[in-house]
Amino acid sequence: MTLEKIKKYLISKIQINLIEIYDDSPFHNHAEKGLTHLRITIVSNHFIDQKLIDRHRIIFAILSELFKKKIYSLTLNAYTLHEWNDKKFKKNNNSKCLKRK
Repeated sequence: MTLEKIKKYLISKIQINLIEIYDDSPFHNHAEKGLTHLRITIVSNHFIDQKLIDRHRIIFAILSELFKKKIYSLTLNAYTLHEWNDKKFKKNNNSKCLKRK
């Protein structure tokens, strides 16, 4: 299983504006080899009006179709496009000197 295959599979199931997938497996001492620790950020308007838990359930359901083995650890970030743009703005503009005199 490759990160690119996971990415393409997720894109085929829901409309995604942005997706980032990272393999954190090498940073963990785990008996099983392969993709055991993943970090995924998905931005999609498919998540509009959905609670965070429901967003995660959607992603878990899609990934369970793809993976035969269990993923040991999965970090999910699921945003709507509006939430993502707002988060990026806040992250990039957190300076205390934004106030004008």
